[in-house]
Amino acid sequence: MKISVQVNTPILGNSIKEKMNEICRKITGCETVSGYSDDADIVLFIGQPKPSKKTVFMQSVSAGVNHVDFSLIPENIKMASNADAWSVPVSEHVMALLLAFTRKICQSNTELHNGIYKRLDDKSYIVLNGKTLGILGYGGIGRHVAGLANAFGMKIIAYTRTYKPDDISEFKMPDELMKLSDFVLISLPLNKYTRNFVDKSLLSKFNGYAIINVGRAEIVNHSDMIDFLNNSSAYYLTDVWWDEPKINEKIPDNVIITPHIGGMSDNIEQQFIYACKNIKNFLNGSPKNIVRRDD
Repeated sequence: MKISVQVNTPILGNSIKEKMNEICRKITGCETVSGYSDDADIVLFIGQPKPSKKTVFMQSVSAGVNHVDFSLIPENIKMASNADAWSVPVSEHVMALLLAFTRKICQSNTELHNGIYKRLDDKSYIVLNGKTLGILGYGGIGRHVAGLANAFGMKIIAYTRTYKPDDISEFKMPDELMKLSDFVLISLPLNKYTRNFVDKSLLSKFNGYAIINVGRAEIVNHSDMIDFLNNSSAYYLTDVWWDEPKINEKIPDNVIITPHIGGMSDNIEQQFIYACKNIKNFLNGSPKNIVRRDD
């Protein structure tokens, strides 16, 4: 079996590409080649992949595959996402956004850098203990966040299309989840079912402190969210934005935003390892996270 390692992004340098090849060879025992190969049986990719006529399996390094143009991928080729691999850094980023908001970290830092030593009244600083976190999308990231939030003493409720009971969460439908939550986390995958999933109707049910998005911007209806923020004291804590990296609008004041860095870490090799282990799973006949094209 030959594996084509395709990194179609300028963000990652040559050393990372070489490391991916090395990890892939070590874990799978297969021959690897950097870039497109006209006789590759498997493609390990970041960005838009290009299969050969021999390709039977494609493994994404990214958590999502909404960026992939499936019209260029023959239907007989199986593809797997790498969703669970990013659970740890993204979940920690969720807690960072939450704490930045509840402890007013960004505001205090900016004011102190400008020589302003200022404390707000006690009620401005929110304690997470005892609050309810609603999670829309209870996959790897949602479940990992639930564990972290549970350690803070938060109550967890969740919505998922694929019900998997555990000892942490209660499961609710979206409308009820929005009504009951002090904070709502969006960690759904982006597909035809979830595009604009969080719209005016759902937002109108929310009376809590903040909505957090570490999924994809398009899961939230753009105009509905902007209207909501302009007419609400609630905050939007987000690692994603519509049409990023080009942001051609004034971001509302009640937004705390980061430039899609939730998955970045000092241990990115773990994500490569996870993807390559799933290639090994495929070779053994039991791949995980197979993408459903009809989504």
